[in-house]
Amino acid sequence: MSRTNPGKKKRRAAGKTILVYGEGLSEEVFLKHLRSLYSFNTNVAVTIRRGKGGTADGLVLHTSRALGAFSRRCVLLDNDKGKSEMKRARALCVEKKIEIFENFPCLEAILLSILSNGASFSSKSSPWCKKEFESKHISGKNRGNLDMCKNKFPKSLLDRMRSKVPELNALIKLMEGK
Repeated sequence: MSRTNPGKKKRRAAGKTILVYGEGLSEEVFLKHLRSLYSFNTNVAVTIRRGKGGTADGLVLHTSRALGAFSRRCVLLDNDKGKSEMKRARALCVEKKIEIFENFPCLEAILLSILSNGASFSSKSSPWCKKEFESKHISGKNRGNLDMCKNKFPKSLLDRMRSKVPELNALIKLMEGK
């Protein structure tokens, strides 16, 4: 005689598990917003963690040392660091088999591109992009608020800008498990 209950729901198990490490609070909030839109009801479990500051290669080391049997490990970095530091981080990513997603020069430049119909901000400096984004869109004290991110970046806008902003498309594909 069977001891199982045929009416009981089976446990859900993710087919793919992805760890994504971001540099700080801004990356964490934006990635969580993307996860809620694009990885919901899929066979992909995305874990998002934020770094605690430091160097780019230090963030890669934190990603490689994170506990868990993840099928993919990824790191989201701003490319506004020194050339030697970024070179070490890229080499460490290859060595540790970690995927790297670089923002040129920072996440705020990507967010500005999304809100400016795909205009490029890669030639601007990182402090300029941060100041511009905080003065016109989401203030510094509200950067950690997920609801503000949801209001500024609705799914319809992200879907439309996906083809114009390659960095956004890469992040959405990551959340979809592709």
